[in-house]
Amino acid sequence: MSNRHKYAFNGVGFFENAREHIERDNFPEIPIGSIGGMDGWYLTMIQNIFDDGTCYHPFIHKPGLKPKLKIRYRYVFLKKDGSSELIGEGYYYLNSDHGFRGAGKTVEEWLDEEEGYLTNGGITIEYGFQIEGILSPEGVWTFNFHDRLFDCQEQSNMISFYKQSRHHNGITFFHCHKQLLTFHSTYFNSDSNENQMFELTDENLTSFNDVLQIIHGVRIGDNNISSFQMLRYARKYEMFNVIQLLDQVWKSMDIEIALSTAFSHGLNHYLAKFLDKQKTSKELAEKLKDMDLETMSGEMMKKCIKRFFELAIPDRNFN
Repeated sequence: MSNRHKYAFNGVGFFENAREHIERDNFPEIPIGSIGGMDGWYLTMIQNIFDDGTCYHPFIHKPGLKPKLKIRYRYVFLKKDGSSELIGEGYYYLNSDHGFRGAGKTVEEWLDEEEGYLTNGGITIEYGFQIEGILSPEGVWTFNFHDRLFDCQEQSNMISFYKQSRHHNGITFFHCHKQLLTFHSTYFNSDSNENQMFELTDENLTSFNDVLQIIHGVRIGDNNISSFQMLRYARKYEMFNVIQLLDQVWKSMDIEIALSTAFSHGLNHYLAKFLDKQKTSKELAEKLKDMDLETMSGEMMKKCIKRFFELAIPDRNFN
């Protein structure tokens, strides 16, 4: 299997009547589709004029502005004798108004009768293309969950979530790194040797994306972290590092949370702030009396008891 198949987007572009297109500088655009959740990507050939000649290069682009991207790419030229020539493979940071231009050949090299690249009058280019990261408006690099992971079929290193939607041909995918999810959550089977798939039901896609970004190590803006839906999803999929981060951020943002939610989700930072606000043991007892103690961890119960006695017997040290 060609290495290009490791890429989420790969294919073979054939530009027929290459001589005419070179003369007119009007190579067609071969559609690739939606990449990274952005429509309109295509493959073409573009001209570049140097002091000592004219070159044509493979070029992958989409119209309009886009975020700055970290891409992974591969370009291969097929020669007229049937051999292939790898002309570029690696990573690149693509600015918002740029496409990606690969290494090229001079017109003379393309059209050389002996060693050239024309097959039945056309130029054949193999490509592989992948968006690894997307720069957010806040200047934070985020993961691209829209597309499958590099070499995921061979490595079986992917966990995917999907939901029926009105976009992306009726279904929205989130493709994630299996090693990261299984490291942070026992919900997923770490012993599986296959890619795994989970259907989403009532999840809000924006909030779910934010949860996945956090568990992958991305620190999203505090304005995007105020959704209680995120807490519910993190609890459902046992993403406890996400719960801890939400707990810390919400404490600093002074967000009001139901005490029962703090107990059931293990929000220790919020509980500490709540207990500190209580001024009398009677006030604390009144707020705790209707709580379901079975939802409270042993650590939380100890903190509540300690605070109660601190208020009831203020001159004693209970540390």
